[in-house]
Amino acid sequence: MGLALPPLRKVFEGEVAILVPDEPQPTRSVFYNPRMEVSRDIAVCCLRAYRRLRGGSLSIAEPLTASGIRGIRYAKEVEGVRELLLSDVSPLAVELARRNVELNGLIGVASVEMVEANKLLASRSAPSLRLDVVDLDPFGSPAPFIESALRALRDGGLLMATATDAPPLCGIYPRVAERRYGARSLNVEYCHELAVRLLLGHVASTAARLDMAIHPLLSYALQHHYRICVKVEAGASKADECLNKLGALKHCFSCGHRELVPLVDLPAKMCPICGGRIAVASPIWRGALVDPSFVPAVHEELARSSFRHKKLELRLTSTLIEEAEAPPLHFTLDEACRRLKCSQPSLAEVVMGLRSAGFKAYRTHFHAKGVKTDAAVQDFLYVIWRLAKQGAG
Repeated sequence: MGLALPPLRKVFEGEVAILVPDEPQPTRSVFYNPRMEVSRDIAVCCLRAYRRLRGGSLSIAEPLTASGIRGIRYAKEVEGVRELLLSDVSPLAVELARRNVELNGLIGVASVEMVEANKLLASRSAPSLRLDVVDLDPFGSPAPFIESALRALRDGGLLMATATDAPPLCGIYPRVAERRYGARSLNVEYCHELAVRLLLGHVASTAARLDMAIHPLLSYALQHHYRICVKVEAGASKADECLNKLGALKHCFSCGHRELVPLVDLPAKMCPICGGRIAVASPIWRGALVDPSFVPAVHEELARSSFRHKKLELRLTSTLIEEAEAPPLHFTLDEACRRLKCSQPSLAEVVMGLRSAGFKAYRTHFHAKGVKTDAAVQDFLYVIWRLAKQGAG
């Protein structure tokens, strides 16, 4: 006889129906977050694109499963899923996930175990048992599970992970970031991009210790969470190449100068622009955040979908495609105009103004008024000042 569950209600998402506790969100006995539907939609399309480009069938693990909705959607909506492993340490979550597996006709494909995430992943670390995909979607930080997930993946496998611990990653609590990720964060205007780079840096560092490398396919920040999707590659030489993409952020709070440098270039403590003190975030990922050939494939899968948040999702992936070739880090119009004490021109005017001045310039999904550009801070501020002056005149 199954465990007694609280009152349940049925919700529909994508192509699945699942049972969730009919309780208020803060006190819900088994966690289910409807705000993460967009994340789950995009993840489904990532797996569709991955399988279309790679071929073959997929074995997937989603520890920390709660209601099971994420993994169940993968098994129902991605062609070729031959095995789905779901687990949780909560007896209520396990019972509910089992009911949802049965409700969606996945008995024989999906299994649900009451086991701690690292233990489940360790059970699949032998070469003959390794998985194609591991998705870590915790409440908080995925850091405690990254190494086990990497060990459980086969060469060329996919690691997807969510982080919702924004305050440490964004530099509000830098010591917490040091404890969780082994890296120093900073509270800067582009903190959400820095958070993604810090998360990727942690995954890359962990992978290198296992003679593995990562190749980011898609990374983004949305609402209250950060999401990464990386391909894992085995080999010491690839791990060495991957380590070359780790580095440090140097940021001057006096003038706004920022640059990403290799770890060996770290010592300078004075800003080359104004002579102010340099603050450092390290180690972080210096490489690309997305693969310019993979994101269009995800965009195509979204375009073919009938998801209820399709417009928002297509807008996000369109921007990711646009900024795939953009320089790292970004400026925000809010911070620039605060420094200049001037009125704010439109984002389109700033992008055009920078391009007219000979610089690269792109919108970014990280901030509604953010611009990625190869212009130095003084050149960026000059373009803003000139546009504001023209507008005032």
